[in-house]
Amino acid sequence: MTQGADERALSDRLARGDRDALALLHARYAAMLLGVATRLMRDRAEAEEVVQETFLEAWRRAEQYQPERANVAAWLLTITRSRAIDRLRSKGTTDRTLELEGRAVPVAPGQPDELYDLARLSSQVRRRVAELPVEQRSLLELAWDEGLSQRQIAVRTGLPLGTVKTRTRAALQTLHADFDRHHER
Repeated sequence: MTQGADERALSDRLARGDRDALALLHARYAAMLLGVATRLMRDRAEAEEVVQETFLEAWRRAEQYQPERANVAAWLLTITRSRAIDRLRSKGTTDRTLELEGRAVPVAPGQPDELYDLARLSSQVRRRVAELPVEQRSLLELAWDEGLSQRQIAVRTGLPLGTVKTRTRAALQTLHADFDRHHER
């Protein structure tokens, strides 16, 4: 069974409420997610809570996972990053720039192929984001790097909220189209 098929089977089992599938995903990805969460939170105990929240959310939202949009690792990383940013916001630390683009993803033992693919994809996304028009790129950077909501971005930049939403959507559509073209090859 290929890794993609294995992940699809695991995600299907998770969506059906199979606790063993959750345990397998945890065993496979927890170390990587903890490394990312620790890097973001700068606090091991907080990072451990973020990883726990990630797997709880994955369990609750398993039916919403769309394997055609992202592999399981990317899905879990997105949840982890989102939970970490939520925690940082709740602690009043949104003024601290997370500098996510410049941070290396920690290497988790036993998963070099997945991490290599993830690092390569991350590099491709960063390169493509750098090619976006500055009015789109700057909004994505505020959202991703500082964890700002679209409303907060509108306040920070002085742009109307509708403009922020339109530009962000256009940028994400461009990135999705690029990603789809890349994966069709």
